[in-house]
Amino acid sequence: MKRGEDDDDDVWNASAVILDIDSGSWSDRSPLHDAACQGRLLALKTLIAQGHSVNVLTVDHISPLHEACVGNHVACARALIDAGANVNVTTIDGVTPLFNACSVGSLRCLELLLQSDARSQALALCQPSPIHETVSRGYSNLVEALVEWGVDVDYEIPHMGTPLYTACQCKEFICARKLLDGGANVQRGSNMETPLHAAAQKDCVSILKLLLEYGADINARNLEYKRPVEVAPPGSLTEGFLLIYEATPRTLCQLCRQQIRENLGPSRLHCIPHLPLPKAMKDFLQYR
Repeated sequence: MKRGEDDDDDVWNASAVILDIDSGSWSDRSPLHDAACQGRLLALKTLIAQGHSVNVLTVDHISPLHEACVGNHVACARALIDAGANVNVTTIDGVTPLFNACSVGSLRCLELLLQSDARSQALALCQPSPIHETVSRGYSNLVEALVEWGVDVDYEIPHMGTPLYTACQCKEFICARKLLDGGANVQRGSNMETPLHAAAQKDCVSILKLLLEYGADINARNLEYKRPVEVAPPGSLTEGFLLIYEATPRTLCQLCRQQIRENLGPSRLHCIPHLPLPKAMKDFLQYR
């Protein structure tokens, strides 16, 4: 997929690849859709100047801004927004331009949309969630940006659980770390199943260790009343690690760090660098 500044070349666009259809076959698409889809900035600006509505929708409620974002055409997205495009428009499936930006890993489109008052998360559980999409695809830089913009890191949807649970399911270590640094609840997963259960099932020792460092309960039980060690693949590295961990007392340093962070609460974790403490202590509290 093309990244960087848009130009006027006729290129095959990312939206057609993702949707697996010929963009030229849509009879209800406007010239603005085509220009935004192909990253044709000059053509797009000309159409806008001629009075074409930037909020024109296809029968599926796809807007030109949707097309610009799914193609990572930042300049086109900016031109549409400057001309009054609705940044929170949703398709009939609940997809927003922000979700499209997340699906292709476009940090520049994501930041542009958030700076233009786009909602950082879905309004209803039935709508596709930008943070879950970002995590599942392993775009850790986008996860960090969404956290900084105040997305709910514990936002739980029925079929995917929390973003942290999704990171564990997809074995995305860096995304899991970004979420935990952003204050994600290490115990919240999907229903009664914790992220630790998901990491154990996937036999992902690195994420398992990360969750335990952040205070995951090794004795938590899921709906089947099983602990993480009991859902790990038999004879796996994960099972062996959990058995050893169960028999090893936690260090006082680890317990103190978890208690301090818990008392601060997720909304005040960003205050740690400003505490009147030695740098080594502040780094320790931030798991650095």
